[in-house]
Amino acid sequence: MNKKFLAIFAAKQAGFWSRIMGRGGGAALPGLIAMKIYPEIVTDLTKELEKGVLLITGTNGKTTTSKMIAEILKANGEKVLSNSGGSNLSRGIASALIEQSSLFGKIKKEIGVYEVDEATLPKITQFVSPKAIIITNIFRDQLDRYGEVDKTAAILKRAIKSAPDAALILNADDPIVSSLGKDQGNTIYFGISDEKLEAKSDLAIDIKDCLICGTELVYLHRYYGHIGEYLCENCGFTKPKTSVTAKNVRLSPDRTSADIKIGRENAALTLPMIGLYNLYNALAAVTAGNFLKIKNTTIFKTLNNQKPAFGRMESFLVNDKKAVIHLVKNPIGFNQVLEAITQDRKSKVALVALNDNFADGTDISWIWDSEFELFKNGFRKIIVSGIRSEDLRLRLKYADVTSKIIISEKDPSIAFDHALNLTNTSETLYILPTYTAMLELRNNLVKKGIVKDYWKKR
Repeated sequence: MNKKFLAIFAAKQAGFWSRIMGRGGGAALPGLIAMKIYPEIVTDLTKELEKGVLLITGTNGKTTTSKMIAEILKANGEKVLSNSGGSNLSRGIASALIEQSSLFGKIKKEIGVYEVDEATLPKITQFVSPKAIIITNIFRDQLDRYGEVDKTAAILKRAIKSAPDAALILNADDPIVSSLGKDQGNTIYFGISDEKLEAKSDLAIDIKDCLICGTELVYLHRYYGHIGEYLCENCGFTKPKTSVTAKNVRLSPDRTSADIKIGRENAALTLPMIGLYNLYNALAAVTAGNFLKIKNTTIFKTLNNQKPAFGRMESFLVNDKKAVIHLVKNPIGFNQVLEAITQDRKSKVALVALNDNFADGTDISWIWDSEFELFKNGFRKIIVSGIRSEDLRLRLKYADVTSKIIISEKDPSIAFDHALNLTNTSETLYILPTYTAMLELRNNLVKKGIVKDYWKKR
């Protein structure tokens, strides 16, 4: 029997029974099985996409940026294939391809948008030849897997080297990311230029020195973490010129607005998502759309009507009470989410769930570089949950958050019920879980009929 046919058949069966038995949505298992039987499955099926593939990677924002790009392409009339469930290892990409494939390996999609884990990118660039590689940012994340940021940068550099024909779409405001474009031919940068923006926190600055010569960088403006406008006074390494630039940035509790300059054209962005980090995701999507020669009217109409990605700023109502899920996994992301949330000046309740499973990252030391002090700004109750709930309670103690408002409940599902009961109809319940806690919480919400099953929507 043809190995390719056997791999697809076995994978489709595994995905079907996985969903029937409630063991997941088939985002990873089918691909894992298919690659065991036929290792070339990603390469072979990707060749069916006549308009090629875009790869999106980086520490934060991969899922949201990929969703934005996919929706811009769909609005332009393209038939898009993406691993939109957030399973971003090789097996997740293989699963997405198999789901859209016939038993004989035929796919009726035109272009692929693959979200790719940073450590997996070198492997994927061996399987496929991308049209473009989009890199959002590089921060410390899952130290047990990646180590420090220079190691992550080296991994991405290796992947770029193995894809010489790919255009690079890079965040100019991240000196680690922008350094990856040095001496590369087809590189396009995006960024922010706004003198009014200044970082509120000095925590979680992952690099201070020039990636080229090691001299300390000088920041003309720092927006958050090590993101901003920088200069090395020794070797001249500086923020590169941007093709897509956000100016006049306005941040509010329910949206993010900016004036976007694309070459000589200007457009207004009113993104219905909070936080500076989501503006960067949108800038990456605008740059990708511009690279693909999609009209600005299509790009901005799509972004101005954007809905959050799976588990990322996903909101819902229960008994007239509003709740919002914000996935958190590293200090920069956590700090940015908290800064955005605390723009809501109303009284609010938080449920924070910290797990240390492999998919979360077993090293939880990042919570000590996170601005837990921000929990003193308007939170009436804080429920700590997950495998490492007691670590959260300790961190809040050191942040000088009064113990009177902190409640512990290890089980995230029970913690959600408790948090919801404590939330008034005039308040918002902000849920901040790590990855596996988010999945557990969301699966429980699906069973209760509170949110839709993502996998049945696909």
